[in-house]
Amino acid sequence: MIKKIIQKVVKGSPCQFLQLETLLEDLAFYKADHVSYQRFLVVLESDKLSTPSELNEYIQGNTPQSLLETPTFAKNTDLVILFRLDSLTKLHQYEHKIFDIEENAYSLKKHVLYYTEAELEKLKQYLDTGGSIEKLITEPESFNHYKQYPFKESAFSLACRLYVKFPFLAVPAKEAVLTNANQLADQFLSEQKLSGFYNSIELQLTNGDGYQEVMEELINEQMAD
Repeated sequence: MIKKIIQKVVKGSPCQFLQLETLLEDLAFYKADHVSYQRFLVVLESDKLSTPSELNEYIQGNTPQSLLETPTFAKNTDLVILFRLDSLTKLHQYEHKIFDIEENAYSLKKHVLYYTEAELEKLKQYLDTGGSIEKLITEPESFNHYKQYPFKESAFSLACRLYVKFPFLAVPAKEAVLTNANQLADQFLSEQKLSGFYNSIELQLTNGDGYQEVMEELINEQMAD
């Protein structure tokens, strides 16, 4: 199920990845179909976290010859390892290994996408009801809930991790009308009951009083109070 979701996500990405044929069940190779991108993606499903050197050796030994002969493959390939956890609370047991893998710069840029069955099932249910990952990732309520309970398994937690671990994905931008800065300032001053104080400063400066003199007078008044 996780691989089907990933296949749909990467195909809809700006790179428009297309999956290449492979004989291995645990390994998938993708090539960007968009003319503006020279990128490749390798997705490995694993029940353990191997060392970086073991990963490099396994991928190198099972990469199609046509890709190995492509000059841009070596430098423009991301490897994403799919690793299932029993629970997010057990993540701390694997953090050191994940760090070693993702910080290894040799051969491939590596990312570990960890997930749980509970997260996967909730994301599937969300998608089956007509939702999309692009929409889910921009829902304020889901984000606020995730921020408050980061280790609670949800559809959003997995969707968020997809955008973190697949570097070519970009969170959809939501257009919004910006509030005028002067309006925000006036609102703040009103809430803090400082409108009269500010207006007195503005009036004195408008009348030609020097900035330094005005501020010294105000400071003296505050000290006297």
